[in-house]
Amino acid sequence: MWKEYSISYLKKNKITSISIMIAALISAMFLSLITTLFYNIWVDNINRIIKEEGDWQAKITGSLSEKERESIQGVANVEAVVISQTEAGMETLVYFYEMRSIYEDMPEIIKLIGVDEEYVQYHNMLLSQYFIFDPEDERPPMLLAFYVFVMAVAGISLMLVIRNAFLISMQSRLHQFGILQSIGATPRQIRICLLQEALGLCLLPIFTGIAGGVSLCYGVIQLANEITADYHGEKAVFSYQMELFIIAFLASIFTVLYSAWISARKFSKMSLLEIIRGGEEQEDVRKLKKFRFISFCFGIEGELARKSLYVRRKALRTATLSLTLSYLAFSVFLCFMTLSGISTKYTYFERYKDVWDIMVTVKDQKINDMEALLDEAAIDKIESYYIYQKVLTYTWLTEDMLSDELKALGGFLAVAGTDVSMEADRYQVTVPIIIMEDRSFQNYCERIGVNVSALNQGMVCVNRIWDNIHSNFRGKQYIPFIKERVNKALPLFQTNNERKVMTEIPVLAYTNQLPELREELANYALVQIMSASTWQGMATNMRVEEPETYINVQTAADKDNNSVLAEVVRVLGGKDYEIENRLEQEQFNTEIKKGYTLIVGGLCGLLAIIGLANVFTNTLGYIYQRKREFARYLSIGLTPQGIKKILGMEVLIIGGRPIVFTIPLTIVFVVFAASASYIDLAEFLKNMPIVPLIIFACIIFGSVALAYYVGGRRLLRVNIIEALKNDTLS
Repeated sequence: MWKEYSISYLKKNKITSISIMIAALISAMFLSLITTLFYNIWVDNINRIIKEEGDWQAKITGSLSEKERESIQGVANVEAVVISQTEAGMETLVYFYEMRSIYEDMPEIIKLIGVDEEYVQYHNMLLSQYFIFDPEDERPPMLLAFYVFVMAVAGISLMLVIRNAFLISMQSRLHQFGILQSIGATPRQIRICLLQEALGLCLLPIFTGIAGGVSLCYGVIQLANEITADYHGEKAVFSYQMELFIIAFLASIFTVLYSAWISARKFSKMSLLEIIRGGEEQEDVRKLKKFRFISFCFGIEGELARKSLYVRRKALRTATLSLTLSYLAFSVFLCFMTLSGISTKYTYFERYKDVWDIMVTVKDQKINDMEALLDEAAIDKIESYYIYQKVLTYTWLTEDMLSDELKALGGFLAVAGTDVSMEADRYQVTVPIIIMEDRSFQNYCERIGVNVSALNQGMVCVNRIWDNIHSNFRGKQYIPFIKERVNKALPLFQTNNERKVMTEIPVLAYTNQLPELREELANYALVQIMSASTWQGMATNMRVEEPETYINVQTAADKDNNSVLAEVVRVLGGKDYEIENRLEQEQFNTEIKKGYTLIVGGLCGLLAIIGLANVFTNTLGYIYQRKREFARYLSIGLTPQGIKKILGMEVLIIGGRPIVFTIPLTIVFVVFAASASYIDLAEFLKNMPIVPLIIFACIIFGSVALAYYVGGRRLLRVNIIEALKNDTLS
């Protein structure tokens, strides 16, 4: 009987059935899209990390004896111990059966073999992908947690959309269910009937929606690949597992059944008389608020509109929340991208615009051999170039070696803080050495006004340190680091597992100017510049940490970029090298931002669709209730123009509320973010993304207005006498 009743009702009420099916399809599609997209992002992140850094979970630098390796292998949770030979030396890679206990097991392992903790490294990037974080890290990466949070919020929002669709369907059938209950049908039987109808209506849309979500995810990945294709980016590979289908299917089924159940549960709490009468026209409001400001500005129509929305606030809660979240997320994201663009402009592209155009990294090549190669590479179109290598060393500084300016700021610890380590009464200071090919070194010395002939047996000290007390990172000011003592030898050492290799190289000149290189050096380091000949003659017992040779090229003009690049590629043929192009990177950065905007815009669009779907279902679904409401207005003299004004005010309130809530929150975000990043607010105002924000707001207003236009046409056609009859409400 119930099956025949349900089938008969569904056939005769196709519009209601279609609205539920559409809600289920949208929910299943977006749940499938979100799960599939986040899974692919997760897999792509893991594959990228493994490709770039390896699949090891922990490693111990330095050589270990066979007995020590056997001791590690004997630990119950250790799956494998692998020896790796790198340019930096021997490494022991450790793999675990259960990665989650790695931060408990590794301290025990290093105690077992007697190795200092400083020689142990955890693969934090890979471990974080599995939600395994360093317990001592106060700010663990929570990107995956953010993904889960977004999915949960979207799932709850979609559940509310389906719930509202079922509530509207149930509300239109209260009179029928009341009659059935009066002749013996139990609330339990009616609830089961509603659940059967929900499954019958939503199974096909759920399967279709899941397939649609997978297709959308595939399209997003292909779009991302097209964006990166012109810039030699690594292509993302679409992945899909049966587990994803099961998750999306179960989530969709749960969403549908739970939404139908809570709608039926609300019905079961109503009295029989109330059910037969078709339910309350409006929600029970014991004390109605007064809206004097609305009444003063917009008259009686504005007050009626505001009070009508107030008594229906629970039904519109999902719409308000979704629209506010969508507009807030879109607004904050655009402002964040604008601030990020300003920051990148001044800290990278603008900062290095006159420093490099082409950066070449050549492996396994002697530094002085590169000069002859570059002479062939369109030298007339090259304004300047530097060929160099990098070495990381350390030195000890005592208090009496520090400059008077640094002491006046409170000393080295006051400036560097935890970035410096201290032993006894001396500081261990990082000393990056830039080893330049002889001609590049000569060019650098000429630029800073230093006599080159005096520097064949020593180095140039870049004697400066960032005064972070009187300046920020956006506009750094520098003071002298140490007292300038010409011909004073600076002891240098490199740390390894066995000993500290020490050498002494005299400082023959001081300067506050770095070479014009695309290099980010440590803030509190004492940088040294020397020629390749000096390094080979005086530091024979030290090694280059990074065996690559770098060529920093500045072209004469941007138009020469491609021709110089082509010539560099030609002369480097057969060698192992990588090339970076500044102009290409700028364009790639622009395209990536467009891609981010598209993806986040899509997520914001999802939230907006959820809110607008709720507006449509609420507006159209409750038309039958509002017929009596507006019939009463017409019966006491309100004109059709007044009705239109009320509906127009509701459009303004529903569409404007998200914007009113978003503006102050966005202002707070911008002020806080700009202050934290030391970005001038005037600079932000010049680049404020006002146009896309206005377009998004217009889309929200337009969609709400369309829903009210469709519903308003039906309301204005109402027959006052018929609408005021109680027995026609069903």
